Amino acid sequence: MKDTMCRMAPCALLAMGLLAGASSGQDIKYALFRLPLLNPEDPQYAPLALNAWGQLCGQANTPSQDLHAAIWEFNSVLDLGAIGGDNSAAHGINDLGEAVGWTGRGPSDGRAFLWQNNQMIDLGTLGGQFSAAYGVNNLTQIVGAAGNESGSSDAFLWENGEMRALPSLVEGRPQSARAINEHGQIVGDAWPESSEIAVMWEDGQVFQLPHLGDSPSIALAINDNGQAVGQSRMSGKTHAAAWVNRQVFDLHRSGLGKHSSAWGINNLGYVVGWVGEPPISTKAFLWTQATGMQILDPMVPPRLRENWTLTFARDINDAGQIATQGVIHGRPLTLYAFLRSPVSPSMEMTAPAPGAAGVANTITVSSVTPGATVTFLYSRHGGGTPIPGCDLQQNALQLDSPTVIGSAIADSNGVASITRSVPLLARGQTILFQAVVQNECAISQLVVHTFE
Repeated sequence: MKDTMCRMAPCALLAMGLLAGASSGQDIKYALFRLPLLNPEDPQYAPLALNAWGQLCGQANTPSQDLHAAIWEFNSVLDLGAIGGDNSAAHGINDLGEAVGWTGRGPSDGRAFLWQNNQMIDLGTLGGQFSAAYGVNNLTQIVGAAGNESGSSDAFLWENGEMRALPSLVEGRPQSARAINEHGQIVGDAWPESSEIAVMWEDGQVFQLPHLGDSPSIALAINDNGQAVGQSRMSGKTHAAAWVNRQVFDLHRSGLGKHSSAWGINNLGYVVGWVGEPPISTKAFLWTQATGMQILDPMVPPRLRENWTLTFARDINDAGQIATQGVIHGRPLTLYAFLRSPVSPSMEMTAPAPGAAGVANTITVSSVTPGATVTFLYSRHGGGTPIPGCDLQQNALQLDSPTVIGSAIADSNGVASITRSVPLLARGQTILFQAVVQNECAISQLVVHTFE
């Protein structure tokens, strides 16, 4: 009876004990940065993991049409190359910028690698023909799967230059380690029979994790609190699942889609993944204790979500930055990569007044530091623009390629205003406005206005 009751959302929220007092996820605002390409002619690329500093790793098409492991920051991309074949992919990255993945001809015919000190290091196998690394922590402990001498595969832990097999749930049956936290707890999956089940390795032992209804299940990520997420079957559907203290909880929200899967969890208990009908009709979600599962698209800056759908959320760090993928409407099979970075407006901006074209309009910003210089900007499209001298994790603008209107100095009451003539051709046009105090990395909320 206890197990059945704890599959219900209220019990899950209580048991997880996460995010007490957190604000509604709908209040979270983001700047959205499209990641640069290795091949501008073929934009297929995927961010697969994210570290604490906002560095991402994954896989991208190259000009030679190979797929290579890559590391991104919001405005740069590094091709990690490949050894033993033409292709590679990076599945994990730690806070030191070390990435892990596979390299070779393909994921089932490659070798696990560690990207360290600007070189790709072959991690070897367990005696078989292949290996692949999926996770790495800040101690450079690496986990994955590798072929063994018997022709099967084992989950492995690599550390201090040595790869060793993790304990088997059922001897001789394949298993894979997907993620490792800073305490050495590892999660993944095993195949004791014909279907996979989620497992955890801890203190030198392997444990089967419970499933929601029936198998298969798989654990894909784990935070430093030992809370894991992944997916499990429930009434014939795949549901996003969380495991806390080796109990399973259903994170799926009915009405958003038939299926879902959780791919990332941070130390605050925020969970990300996808919901819908894979492979081409999915939407990225964010789950918090305060809100449950919610679609990320409504949190995208206006005049951007008209053209884009965010289809997958791959990972989330403690700053709340999210590695996502999305499609342009009308091109459902071409996936683009994005970094979503939360912003925290601290100034209040009014809409242009009187709000009509062909006359002078005034915009006012309040709650500004007295004497601070406020820069007013506008754009026709939402997106993301870094503030010079400010880290993305401090704040960023939610405008794409903004234009400066002008600046003003805040008075003793913390109020700054600017007045400019608006041309008649702006009538009927929707414009986005925002203000910034650059030396404080402070921004206003985004104002969206259609001129009369």
